[in-house]
Amino acid sequence: MRSYVSKLFACLVLTLLCTAILPSAAQARPVIKFQIEHVYMRHAGEVEVVGYFRNSGNQGAYVKWMDIDLTLIADNGQQMWADTGIRHYVKDVYVPAHKYVAYTCYIQNPGIPEYHGKYRHRWHSKTHWEKAAG
Repeated sequence: MRSYVSKLFACLVLTLLCTAILPSAAQARPVIKFQIEHVYMRHAGEVEVVGYFRNSGNQGAYVKWMDIDLTLIADNGQQMWADTGIRHYVKDVYVPAHKYVAYTCYIQNPGIPEYHGKYRHRWHSKTHWEKAAG
C-alpha cells in the first residue's frame, strides 16, 4: 500500500511540473501587433498613421510587414474613405519581448479626400514578423 501511495504522489508531482513548465515553453515566442493611436489627414491622397508595435511574447523579433484595414468617418457619421488589406512593408523594426516600439507610416491613395473637420477612424491590423533580420 505504501508503494502505491508513493508512486501516486510521484505521478502527481510529475504531472504538476509538466503542467507548469510546458505551457510557458510553448508561449516562448514573439506576439507582435500594431496598435494605431492617431490618424492624421494632412492633405488629399495621404493619411499619416501613428501607432506602435507591441510585443506581448517572450522573445524579440523583427517586423517585416503589416496589413491594415482603415475606415475614415466624418463627424456627421458619413464614411469618407475605406480600404482593406493595405500592405505596408517595414524595414526590420526590432521589437524586444514585452516592449513597445513607436512607428509611423503613410498610406497613399488618390481616393483619400482632403478634409479639415473632425473625424474618427476604425481599423484592424495584422502584423507579420520573423526572428531574423533581413
